[in-house]
Amino acid sequence: MKIPGISKIKYQDKIYSLGHRVVTENMQSLGLRNNPNIITYPFQEWVYLKTDQIQKGKSDWGGIWVARTPSRAKGLHKYMKQKHKTPTRIFKSAIDKILYANDYRIKTNAIILLEEIKCQ
Repeated sequence: MKIPGISKIKYQDKIYSLGHRVVTENMQSLGLRNNPNIITYPFQEWVYLKTDQIQKGKSDWGGIWVARTPSRAKGLHKYMKQKHKTPTRIFKSAIDKILYANDYRIKTNAIILLEEIKCQ
């Protein structure tokens, strides 16, 4: 699936779509929208969802969501800090298959956190 406007990143001589993952300080998913499926993301290791946990389309279930841009990720970082009093970290990430995308986020089946983006 080719979505216009999604940046690319080269990792280990392969080109991937680029996303920006916001995680808690202990590298876990945020659990927004009452998501009970909390994933821990090891730094620079691929995390793949199991086949039965993947669903194409815009439903919140069935994928790993990432921000399309650093500014969208920083907005989520700010929201978590102000609304939920939860400090977060942002990582530039390579993603595998695009299951869904809109103007501000991308849903994927797999991700690797490559580089931390520092923000206030």
